Amino acid sequence: MTWSVIGALQGVRHALPTPHGSVRMMHQTSVLARKSGPGRGRARKSPNTLLRLHAEGKLRGAEALQAARLVEEERFRSSFSGKSDESAHPSDTMTLSDARQVIRAVDAARPRNAYELHIVTSVPSNQTNAFRGRLTYPRDPRIKGETVLVFADQDTEAAQAAEQVNEELKASGSSTRLIVGGQELIGETSSGRVPSYTRVLCTSALLPSLSKALARTLGPKGLMPNVKRGTVANDGEEMRRAIDQLVTGVDWRGDRVGVVRGAVGRISFSEADLRANVQAFLDAVIARAASGLTGTKVSVKVVESYARDVSSQREDGTTWQRRGPGAMKRAQSIIKDVYLSSTQGPGIRLRLEDVL
Repeated sequence: MTWSVIGALQGVRHALPTPHGSVRMMHQTSVLARKSGPGRGRARKSPNTLLRLHAEGKLRGAEALQAARLVEEERFRSSFSGKSDESAHPSDTMTLSDARQVIRAVDAARPRNAYELHIVTSVPSNQTNAFRGRLTYPRDPRIKGETVLVFADQDTEAAQAAEQVNEELKASGSSTRLIVGGQELIGETSSGRVPSYTRVLCTSALLPSLSKALARTLGPKGLMPNVKRGTVANDGEEMRRAIDQLVTGVDWRGDRVGVVRGAVGRISFSEADLRANVQAFLDAVIARAASGLTGTKVSVKVVESYARDVSSQREDGTTWQRRGPGAMKRAQSIIKDVYLSSTQGPGIRLRLEDVL
């Protein structure tokens, strides 16, 4: 083969595209095709535009599905804000007595299941952080008792009062128990030798030592004693009062949309006990919302204007307190809806005039 033929063949080889070059060119071509394909480059519609076009029936395909999801989200959100239409809030409501009978029929075989109350309020979302409180039920709905750590030096009035209350609780058959101790109890708790506990009380004399040893443990759990919370006592009377509040009191708190949930009884409770607990829960929520959540001082008369101010007599001769027209109207400006349910039962919307 002559040198001229070899040179001609090499020129043809260099003129042909390499495999890598062909792959790169095909990739660039596919990218350009995707960028310039049908449906590319169109501006996305805003949620309001999608909802408007959905109401007019002008959407198809993926945009129709997206609009349907927006409608469902809006309906779910409005069910907790008190600004929904008739479809979100059904008109059929029940009295507390009828709702209790329905739930008892569902949970007849589970008498230890709890009645749960869901309260939809008008508290704005920017004030829900302070929407919390503590109440004492006429009949405690809890099954398990509290385990309270009482940090008090021996031979003090606070320690003696705590020991007396502990003996009274044991004699009454209560499942709540107190663990009383001083510096030795602080050391045992910091080393993890104390069993699980739910509440903590302390005297002012031991508060510095307790803060130094257990602040990082109790603080994140919300158990660190505080004077404002009433969990710091100095004498026997204050210790008894603090123990009573911890043993019988229940904390409640609203979520970010102003809905408050809590257990108000057991399936085995009578109607009178359940009604008393429901009214106590509602009164506590109304009083907290009426007292102001943004730091504004509200007079006592304004808070009392929401309370029950009329006495009525039932058929069995018992007397009960209810709200008059003015107090009822003010209470309904805070409480939008109340639902009663059970652990495994349905949720039933209650008639506000019956429970408020």
